[in-house]
Amino acid sequence: MTNNQKKSIINFGLNKLKSILDINSNNIVSSFFKRALFSVIFISIISTIFIINFQQYTFYTSLADEIRTNVDERLDKYSENLKFTDMKILKEDVKVLMEQLGFITIEIYDDKKEKFFKVASAEEKFANKLKLIQTDYKLIGHNFPTSKKMNYNFFEISDKHNFMQIFYPIYKSNRLLGYIEGISYIEPIVVERFKQGIFTTIVTVMLTIFIFSLLIFPLIYFAYKKLNAHRLELLSSNIMTINTLGNAIALRDSDTNEHNYRVTLYAIKFAQSINLDNENIKVLIKGAFLHDVGKIGISDNILLKNGSLNEEEFEIMRSHVVKGVELVNDDSWLEDAKAVILYHHERYDGSGYPNKVKNKEIPITARIFAIVDVFDALTSKRPYKEPFSYEKSIEILKDGYNSQFDGELLNHFIKISNKLYTDARLKQKEELKKELESLIKKYFLE
Repeated sequence: MTNNQKKSIINFGLNKLKSILDINSNNIVSSFFKRALFSVIFISIISTIFIINFQQYTFYTSLADEIRTNVDERLDKYSENLKFTDMKILKEDVKVLMEQLGFITIEIYDDKKEKFFKVASAEEKFANKLKLIQTDYKLIGHNFPTSKKMNYNFFEISDKHNFMQIFYPIYKSNRLLGYIEGISYIEPIVVERFKQGIFTTIVTVMLTIFIFSLLIFPLIYFAYKKLNAHRLELLSSNIMTINTLGNAIALRDSDTNEHNYRVTLYAIKFAQSINLDNENIKVLIKGAFLHDVGKIGISDNILLKNGSLNEEEFEIMRSHVVKGVELVNDDSWLEDAKAVILYHHERYDGSGYPNKVKNKEIPITARIFAIVDVFDALTSKRPYKEPFSYEKSIEILKDGYNSQFDGELLNHFIKISNKLYTDARLKQKEELKKELESLIKKYFLE
């Protein structure tokens, strides 16, 4: 390889990297803002739920403590089995408890969840509320706690009349005596304030997070930009490496690296025409660059022999696919490229090499590449042959229908081959490189 050829390969890689970084730096701000907006919304929702639950927990904990204080003051008057001897004293205590805690009804249950008695508020303002509860009481249900913690429930009756129901377990000396069920009416203004509080909490959290995001944006932006540049540089380096390796082999085999450009362009456009998915097209690009990388281990007197190879030489030539896989074996980024490197000399009827797999057992990327590789080899000049005409090359391809090649894919390729061939032959090497560069950006870097 001459110095000019080496410089050409290096300049190609450097120019490509520069254009990649320019394009991606323009997109980085919009990308960051999309992610930042999603983060603000997500964190705001999570924070709001946490704050509301914490507020509710604090409120009900304080309510439980207040109930506990009032109940514990009265427990010493009664026996541990809650078989109260003085019903009058008990009911008076419950009425006091009702007034102190603002309940409109209180029910006492024993430890077997059997109702002991019920007391309703005598206040005139709760008369209508008591009727509502009595009408729909069966719909309310009872949620007896299974631990020492209080259970609570909100429910609504008849056109936005809101109530809160609590179930509090009564313990004495760690022994369950029974339960207190209390129902209180929640004034509309309290409900409205609660809703306003939720809204205010959401807005406050979102504004706080958004302002914080704006303050740290410069730091995140530059860190993200730097990280992205390193990522692209690494990816570009990988692509430039496989390009260099592929071109080095192509130069040995055909005196020109245009073969690699053409065969890769053929493969991509063929894959696009059959709507192959992007991930497989990426595999095809990497595999196309490196399909003959194993030939680096084949001696020139065999690789460049002017004439047919004997059986022993052909066996050595066949080994290039396995050598190619061995060369990329330790590179995780090239793991999927093995599909092309290892299988592109397999035949559809199972008579190929190295593993004699057949039909759909051959990866589709290798089946696609096998067609374009042979087509370009037929239509190109090599040290040991002159190029065949387009028509002659197509006739040779047809001879491999469902024997060497996947017949369905071959038919499709023949339909588009004339345009691919004409476009490629009309373009100079620099034009081919530029077109290939554009496709690489599309599938790897955008």
